[in-house]
Amino acid sequence: MKAKEICIIGAGNGGSAIAGDMSLAGHHCRLFEFPEYRQNIDPVIKSGCIKVTGIARTGTANVKLATVNLAEAVKGAEVIMVTTQALAHERTARELAPILEDGQVVILWPGSGGTLVLRKIWDEMGMSKRVLLGEGVTFPYCCRRLEGPGTVNIHRVDGPNMLIAALPATHTSALIKALQGTYTDKVKPARSILEPALYNVNIIVHPVGALLNMGRIEYSKGEFYMYKEGITPSVKKVIYAMDRERSNLFTRLGYKPYTYDEVFFDCFNMTVQEFAATSSKGPFSMQDRYVTEDIPMGASLTVSLARKAGIPTPTYDTLIHLASVVNDTDFYAGGRTLQNLGMDKWFLEDFEAYLQTGAKPL
Repeated sequence: MKAKEICIIGAGNGGSAIAGDMSLAGHHCRLFEFPEYRQNIDPVIKSGCIKVTGIARTGTANVKLATVNLAEAVKGAEVIMVTTQALAHERTARELAPILEDGQVVILWPGSGGTLVLRKIWDEMGMSKRVLLGEGVTFPYCCRRLEGPGTVNIHRVDGPNMLIAALPATHTSALIKALQGTYTDKVKPARSILEPALYNVNIIVHPVGALLNMGRIEYSKGEFYMYKEGITPSVKKVIYAMDRERSNLFTRLGYKPYTYDEVFFDCFNMTVQEFAATSSKGPFSMQDRYVTEDIPMGASLTVSLARKAGIPTPTYDTLIHLASVVNDTDFYAGGRTLQNLGMDKWFLEDFEAYLQTGAKPL
């Protein structure tokens, strides 16, 4: 196997896992973190390594580079893997635009529709480099930095059928080929980025599990295991109500719908019940990314498309409203919606054509 030059943007749980595991696999990994979050990466900068424990490759992973200089991390990289919160996708797009090189691959783990954001920003900035852009439905791992920055515990390797797609979809096969030696055996091609964007299971389970257990979470000050104790039979009914609304949307758009349980098993190769047995603690508050990321990024994009398609989403609407109330924020107004993406005037047929070919309506 030829070693790849991989740039990982974001030194949190997912980024640390990718950098650690791919380094142990023999690839040359450059790990980047934004300067204001350098506490995430300082131990790696000082030691040059990440301590990896768990069920994947384990040991001391020597990274090629750890830095807060994005240009240094990107230069010469074959594949750029973005592992930041979706809330940082716009910033990432702007900072990448002037330093990208022809032939590079940029993939978001996960995307939640972030490819739409990156392409919008790049077009506005006149970025004309030939870059392959795509997104996956979730991280390649379930992981936590249990011992702090510079370490990562991988308690599950995801796959083997995680949805992945390029924007445009005509480039999806090239995207998967570009991941050879990394995650090609963990993914399956989606019809378009819309599938990995909206089928990220976190978009549903995180807000439902957090918001419907908010009293328990706040009373316990985060001493709470959502999957183990929060996903009760009544809570599951809410999850499946959202699942039906999403399926109705995909049917209206002409896609074959997947169920929540099908996507969950494809991502994690186990049932929700099996996943819960080894799940991590959290969320810790209503300001956790379970709410502040998954609601404005994933749930809002789903509702925005559903409104355009004429599909009712009363359960999604309720969760977005509750999240906005408890955070004193209008998450939908500021979220990832067709309006904020500049696509609200497009017909559904225009939107699908853009997903497939990259051609915008005249």
